[in-house]
Amino acid sequence: MEHCIRYLKRILLLSVIVFIHIGCGLKVPHTVVPDYKDRTPRSIAVLPVQNETVDMDAPKIFRRKLFNVILHRGYVSPSISVIDSKLAEKGIREPGQLGSMAPQEMGEYLNVDAVLYSTVTEWSTTYLVVYASIKVEGRFQLIDTKTGEQLWESEHEVSEKRFGTDKNSMKNSLDFATLQGYDPYVHKVIRMAFSTLPNGPRYVPHSRGDGCLGP
Repeated sequence: MEHCIRYLKRILLLSVIVFIHIGCGLKVPHTVVPDYKDRTPRSIAVLPVQNETVDMDAPKIFRRKLFNVILHRGYVSPSISVIDSKLAEKGIREPGQLGSMAPQEMGEYLNVDAVLYSTVTEWSTTYLVVYASIKVEGRFQLIDTKTGEQLWESEHEVSEKRFGTDKNSMKNSLDFATLQGYDPYVHKVIRMAFSTLPNGPRYVPHSRGDGCLGP
């Protein structure tokens, strides 16, 4: 065991330690239609979140924050409970069933101008005695319910790593891997991804820049 730890130390000492891959100057992959200003939706339904991870709570945590960021960006949205209730009337009770309704049909039924499709693509913790990391990633797509066209899409990943070879640092890495929650990383993923979404008609400027919003 001690030999393995020494080996890991030598390997990891050659690595660059990166704590949080996030910053206000970071470019976030996204696309937005050129005429978004002329087609800006007033209302957006935050649909149930798809899950490509093994954590069953991840979509719920994402969706709550997505609802808040949509309001913050100046759009209106039906409440999550209203959306889910109406979808259930159509037999849609799981995110995987969303494809049973076209965006145009869903928009008419929910009385919204656009629908937000989201997917949790990464939600993981890694621990290797002298190294620990947490990684969260999401993908987002805004669809016009009049035309069925994509208005905007973005994806972002946030990861934090801890590394140490002495006893205290190794304990800190263990504590980080076992005790640190995912909530702050979800917030950062959404904050950065949605900094690329143009403001809605009800947007109210805040004292901080859109890409560096507080919690």
